[in-house]
Parts: sequence; structure tokens; C-alpha cells
Amino acid sequence: MAKLFERKSTSLTLSEFYDNYQLGKYRFEVSYQRKSGVWSEDKKSFLIDSILKNYPMPAIFLRPCVNTDTGKTVYDVVDGKQRLEAIVDFIENKIPLTSYFAEDDFIDEANLKTASEIAGLTFEEIKRLNSDFPDYIKQFWTYSLNIEYLYEQKEELVASVFDRLNRNGEPLTSQELRNAKYNDSILLKTIKKLVKDAFWKDKLSRLKSVRMEDIEFISELFFVVLENKVLDSSPKVLDDLYGKYQDDEESIKRAENEYKKVIEVLQKLNLDFNTNKRLCWTTHLYTVFSFAWTLVRKNISAESKANLVKEFYAEYFSKSSNYEGMLKEYKDASSSRTRSETQRKKRLFALLSYCGIDNDNGK
Repeated sequence: MAKLFERKSTSLTLSEFYDNYQLGKYRFEVSYQRKSGVWSEDKKSFLIDSILKNYPMPAIFLRPCVNTDTGKTVYDVVDGKQRLEAIVDFIENKIPLTSYFAEDDFIDEANLKTASEIAGLTFEEIKRLNSDFPDYIKQFWTYSLNIEYLYEQKEELVASVFDRLNRNGEPLTSQELRNAKYNDSILLKTIKKLVKDAFWKDKLSRLKSVRMEDIEFISELFFVVLENKVLDSSPKVLDDLYGKYQDDEESIKRAENEYKKVIEVLQKLNLDFNTNKRLCWTTHLYTVFSFAWTLVRKNISAESKANLVKEFYAEYFSKSSNYEGMLKEYKDASSSRTRSETQRKKRLFALLSYCGIDNDNGK
């Protein structure tokens, strides 16, 4: 029989949890976790609504980590980060209780008035009315969290727990799942480093970094260099490529060096992303990156094509209709399925043709 995952079930009241939290005993920022800020205020408030009505919630998964020098234990939050952050936000008056707290079959006629009075209030506001609502304050602090302690030293096995839990529960994005699975891989570490490149500052603002959309997009660009071709960006394609290259250090290092050359060429094209914000749409960013990558492969200087690229996009964005020639080809390929390999190639070929560069027969 295979070795079983060692775990232990217990419980903590919110009072005990918050005491530990104030002592710094929880580590929320672990590599395989989602970023903070994923839940909306409404979703956080709804959780507090559920707690005050003593509804159950799924278990919180924690991994005890003992510092062998000090003997102190901290707990990695493997799953339940968004819920725990919502609880802390309520305690620290960053979010209110739901405005519809009293609109529930749970509330009987005898409690309807008091429930209506605390609806929409912060925790501090409710505490000021403690003499009127002691039961709600007590209910909150004594609410019992189900805790699962995971006694596993290997990071990749703990990450696999996060992956399994979230494939079956509140859906994570494809990239958040990859982050859980490949968090310790050379590939993902490299991509996370590339996302921080100064060139991308303000250009990726349309993407939700809290859902790792920026990391997914840079992954797509990096795979252009790794695979030496324009690619589809369906979840399966990206999953397969992450699996293929996760720890291929030689290929990743080669691609990273070439990627940096592509960024240098992009800078030399001197496109005005600040004035024309539409150029920061990922449809166009992917195209201009692929264009710069083509210049690197063909050893064509950026300076020789910079004016033509600027002219192309200036004309493209100045029109709302009556596109002709390569502008029409580009427009047609930007209207639907913009992340497919076919449409990406069509946009790239239109821009290359406009600038007098051969298409390489579909490469």
C-alpha cells in the first residue's frame, strides 16, 4: 500500500485564530498560493454573514513548520487563505457585515429587529452596541474553524494538496493551478522574474495580476521563444508546455537570453504605449512581441522598421472602418478567437508584410 498523507483534524475558535494571527503564527504568502485580494468585498462580507449564523465552512488546511533554532512553530496556509483574510478584514473593520443580513429564513421574528440593526455595520460598530447584541459578538469569537494539519516536509506534495483541493472547489484560473503545480520549477521562477522587467511596467495594467493573468501572458510570450513559433494559448497547450519545460534548464536559459534580446528590440522600435493605450491590449502586445522576435531571428535592425511599425498602428487605430490591404487582414484577425494560433499568425504576417518582411511560410 502506498504511503498515506499524514494529517490531523482539529478545531480553532476565531478568538484562538486571531490570537495566533497577531503573534505572526500564520504564513499566508506561500509560493503555491493565490495572491491576496482575489475575493471581492461582497464575497468576504457574505462569509461573515455565514459565520454569524453559524453555518459550516470547509476546513482550513495548515502545514506546521518548526524553526529548529528557536523551536517556534509557524503555519503555512495551504488552503483557506481567502477565508482567513476575510475574517481578519472584518475584525480590523476593513469590510462590513452584509446589508441583507436580516433577509434570511434563518432570522426568526424575535430576532428580526436586532438583525436588521447590525446589517451593514463594521465589527467595531457592532461592538459599540455590545450591550444590545452580546450574542452576535460571542457567536463570532466562538465560531469553530475546522482545521486540517498537514505533516509533510516536501513542498511539492503540499502544493499538490492545494492543487487537488482547488480543482474540486472554488475554481482557480488555469494559471493559478499551474502556479500550484509548478511553483518550484525553473520555468515558473524564470517567468515570474520576467514579469517584473521594467519594460512591462504599466503595459499589463489591463490584466488582473491578483489572478496571475500577467504571469500567464508572459508565459505565452516566453513559449514563442522556447518553441520558436507562434502558438495557441488554450489551457491544454499551456499546461503541456509547462510540463515539457518545467526544469529544462538548458532550454530555459537559452530562451531567456533570446527573450531579453527581443525586449531590447521592442524598446528600439520606440512605440508610444503611453499615448495609445490600445496598443497595450494583449492582442497587439503579442503581435508586436512576435514581430520583434522575428527581427531578432532574421537579424534585422529595429531602427530600419521602427517607422513602418509606427505608421501601421497609427493608421490602424485612426480608422473605425474601411480597412484595406494588410490593415484589413490584421483587423479581420483581431475580431474573434484572438488567442488562437491561426489568428495570431495572420496578425503577425499582416504586420510583417506591411513592413516588407517575408513570412517564413507560417513559422
